[in-house]
Amino acid sequence: MIVKLGVFYIAAFLLLAAYPMMAGAWVKDRPVTPYGDYCPQCTKYGTCKTIMSHEDAKKAMLNYYDQKGLSVEMEKKEGRFIRAKVKEKNKVIDVIIFDRRTGRIRSIY
Repeated sequence: MIVKLGVFYIAAFLLLAAYPMMAGAWVKDRPVTPYGDYCPQCTKYGTCKTIMSHEDAKKAMLNYYDQKGLSVEMEKKEGRFIRAKVKEKNKVIDVIIFDRRTGRIRSIY
């Protein structure tokens, strides 16, 4: 009985001691690009009236991340997808894929 109670107290202590670190990490490590987010030029259901040109897609990404105070560097254009690096003060904080047909933005970092 005493051993079980001791194990309980140790587990409770470790959990409470680690809680501030876990809570801080959760807030600090919020995703830059929430899963399944979309550009405002298309609907949230993943449809655009037409497939965006590469220039329109670039403008959409620049506008989307500019609102968050971040910059975007285009890396690769392949078919309907564009791969780009999201930067904060010249430091890469996310790598994304932008779908020109649906307007969806997905983090691949």
